[in-house]
Amino acid sequence: MAEIRLSKKQQLTFLIPEEEGDGVRKIAQKVAEDVEKTTGLHPSLALSGRNLEQAVIVVTAGKGKMAEVLQERIPELQNLQGKWEAYGFYLVEQPCPDVEQGLVIYGSDKLGTIYGLFHLSELLGVTACTFWGDSGYPVYEKRILKNRDQGEEGQEEDCIFVENGISREPSVKYRGFFINDEWPCFGNWTFSHFKGFTAQMYDHVFEYLLRMKGNYLWPAMWTSSFLLDGPGMESMKLADEYGIYIGMSHHEPCMRSSEEWDLVKGKDSPYGEDWSYLINKAGLLKYWEDGLKRCRGHQVFPTIGMRGERDSKMLGEEAQIEENIRVLKEIITQQRRLIRENLEQDGQKYPLLFAVYKEVEDYYFGDSKTAGLRDFPELEGVTLMLCEDNFGNMRTLPGKEERSRRGGFGMYFHLDYHGGPCSYEWVASTPVMKIWEQMSMAYEYGIRDVWMVNAGDVKFQEYPLNFFMDMAYDFETWRRKEAVAGYARQWTKKQFGTYTTSKEQEKIAWILEEYIRLNHLRRPESCNDKVYHPAHFEEGRRMLLRCEKLEQENESMLALLRERRREDAYFSMIYYSAAASANLLKMHLYGGMNHHFALQGKAVANEMGDRMEACIARDEALTEEMRAFKQGKWAGMEAACHIGFTNWNSEDWRYPLNYVVRLPKQTRLVVSRADGEDYYTNQYFPIPVLIDDFSTSERKKITLEIANGGQGVVKWCIDESCPWLTYSATRGETRLQERLTLTVNSELLPEGEQEFCFHIRAGEESVPIQVKAKQRDFSMVPSGCFLPQKGRYVIPAVDYIEKQDGNWEGQKASYERLDDYGKYETGMKVFPVTASFTKEQTGEAPALTYALWTEEEGCYELELHTSPANPLVYGGRLTVGFSCNEEEVTELILTDSTYRGGDNACAAWEHAMLIQEHVSTKKITLKKGENRITLSPREAGLVLERLVIYPTEEPIEASYLGPDTGFKKE
Repeated sequence: MAEIRLSKKQQLTFLIPEEEGDGVRKIAQKVAEDVEKTTGLHPSLALSGRNLEQAVIVVTAGKGKMAEVLQERIPELQNLQGKWEAYGFYLVEQPCPDVEQGLVIYGSDKLGTIYGLFHLSELLGVTACTFWGDSGYPVYEKRILKNRDQGEEGQEEDCIFVENGISREPSVKYRGFFINDEWPCFGNWTFSHFKGFTAQMYDHVFEYLLRMKGNYLWPAMWTSSFLLDGPGMESMKLADEYGIYIGMSHHEPCMRSSEEWDLVKGKDSPYGEDWSYLINKAGLLKYWEDGLKRCRGHQVFPTIGMRGERDSKMLGEEAQIEENIRVLKEIITQQRRLIRENLEQDGQKYPLLFAVYKEVEDYYFGDSKTAGLRDFPELEGVTLMLCEDNFGNMRTLPGKEERSRRGGFGMYFHLDYHGGPCSYEWVASTPVMKIWEQMSMAYEYGIRDVWMVNAGDVKFQEYPLNFFMDMAYDFETWRRKEAVAGYARQWTKKQFGTYTTSKEQEKIAWILEEYIRLNHLRRPESCNDKVYHPAHFEEGRRMLLRCEKLEQENESMLALLRERRREDAYFSMIYYSAAASANLLKMHLYGGMNHHFALQGKAVANEMGDRMEACIARDEALTEEMRAFKQGKWAGMEAACHIGFTNWNSEDWRYPLNYVVRLPKQTRLVVSRADGEDYYTNQYFPIPVLIDDFSTSERKKITLEIANGGQGVVKWCIDESCPWLTYSATRGETRLQERLTLTVNSELLPEGEQEFCFHIRAGEESVPIQVKAKQRDFSMVPSGCFLPQKGRYVIPAVDYIEKQDGNWEGQKASYERLDDYGKYETGMKVFPVTASFTKEQTGEAPALTYALWTEEEGCYELELHTSPANPLVYGGRLTVGFSCNEEEVTELILTDSTYRGGDNACAAWEHAMLIQEHVSTKKITLKKGENRITLSPREAGLVLERLVIYPTEEPIEASYLGPDTGFKKE
């Protein structure tokens, strides 16, 4: 490691030759400000200098005399020749005659130089989120420098430690994000702060993109036109200065914003008034031609093709595929001609994009009657932008023979989406492990030319957006899932490391990941009071405890950072999102409990309703707190609808209903199992609460709810006792409701099934409780077998008893474990992800085997729960090879040939997106004793998450997350 001293006794100069241009100079100014705000130094910028003691010399290969001098002085810089967006970073003595010591930042091109400049900021601890996440400017650590001659400690000085060397080239050539769905949040914010979608605002966007080492932007487009609102071309000129490529979205061809059409169309317009190539061919060609002429000489990345207005189908819902393909071929041919004649006149070649989005996928592949656009000559050299299903699940990926096509492939990914089956536009709801699992698959399938992510309003997506961009820039660092598991910890250290301890950073990372986990289980906009069951498996309570823990940790961390006066970044990037997310989920959980307890006639229903109302008030208060943060810096960004937002637009959102129970004036004893809907009161012919769990499962504790169904206080007691059963309490005074836990001591159980009945009494009222228990002897059961719990089995996919590796094209194919993934927190996926197996190749496929022990032969229902993946082959299916007890291999079908990922007309896809999984069911017969179930993949893109098996005549109670994991013999 070398060191550059930033002594306050010496002037630091950024030496930037005139040839570098305004863009590099503007970035250098931003970096100089980073230096000043972190170290207290006051760097200056100069075109040239004499007798400089310390300087940062900024040059780009092939630009001017200084670049030649430095290449001679540092021969390693020659290795940058012809590289894409790379830079050299060298600290040398006398790099040129007028500089005593210089830090040389030498870019292979303009963006390489800019990334090198921002690398200096990174070494100072300035992160990409300095503006957008309010991470600010940390005080750079002072270090004791040793006297080089004497070897003695000298005075304390600021210094930066740098490592000489050359950066890597980016893994993906074009990397960027899309500002989308920007009303009401981003739009209100930019109009109130920057008077619109202006160049002044885009300067912050560009800086963010460049600090994340991106180079490509799709600008906001709902009500804005990037090439008009700068004002005029000012935003485009600024992007040119910075070396950023500007494109338009998947339905905005030839650098014409969607909104611009509404400004120029009309009966008297040279462009006509119909967005229809069949009706208005000449007008549209003129419109596209003028758009291309306007962009000549600018750094643009035009989209070609055509879709209907407002993101709709080009020829309407009734048009046949054949007609759409024919028209698209003519449109693309004409657009390529217009690009050659009007954009490329100066000999410059421009990257071009064709988006295979939604219905365009059908036109790309064609059908049995009509050849699609797949081999259309006019698409040669054009990047094909493939798209996931809008919810982060890959659709069709390139086959092996396609991956080397000229122009390559891109991927359009979503952290935000406006559409069916629900919009999700509020705060972050996509875990980085999900991003990694899907985008690493895209990379391995050869999608390495463009990665574009829909970042919505940009604000509140800092963490997942940073990961997406980091992964696109340096895939090799994040290729291994083990590295991704540490990303949150690494990210929090970058953002908060100068004023928090390692333990505190771990807590921040947990808070960050936990709120996103909760949001991903069910997108906040599609959550409601009926998602998590208020009773079954105590799901509502378990989720409530998670919310409460998140809130406690979140509040304590904010308080700690406020004491240190360093809370801005935490509030901006984590606190608000975590607090609002936990509170929103609590509101729905309290709403569900309000309805559940009301149907049981309990007074506590009204308390749950009051808590739900308090959450609504808290949601509004948090919104106002975010709005007021830092004198309104982000005012407008907090405005996204997020309660009951179940349609494409937000007009029908609503708060949950509050059931009010009219209570009798006297007390009333109500008893129920905490995990059941049935409730029990005093009856002339008593109906007992049946508890048979202690004889049919390994459960040792069961919880009852003792509630008041009237006014006043219920005074209750239990008089009967049993040597093998204990109570958490034998009496109490209950105004609303309390929990009574029953615990069995199996060591004190006599042989055979035992029964014991006791009563919960309250004055003249009494409810009997019948308890059954027995010692279950599974000593003969082999280790690794799952045991029946009330006749059912819940087996995580990671709890296999045997794992068999497979063979794919001479490589080992194997199931590997994913942690912190999916609806059930773990899963198993095949690697390499490009592997696939036909039904005939079952013997070569990797396999997982699960063992379970049954006490009697019987008919069962098997449910296989997997990730909500899509087939990776157009028109394909998702299936898993299945065999039970070495029977012939059959298939579990997760999606059939009618399944259409991303198509709102496909009810099965919409359902899978809402519940975040596929579930395949199959009737099976299990023999008495040990049974083995083996699963093998057809496509590697599917993640196995859990198996649930239960007697056919005894379906599992309704819930969102299902039963707890079963009991395995160790």
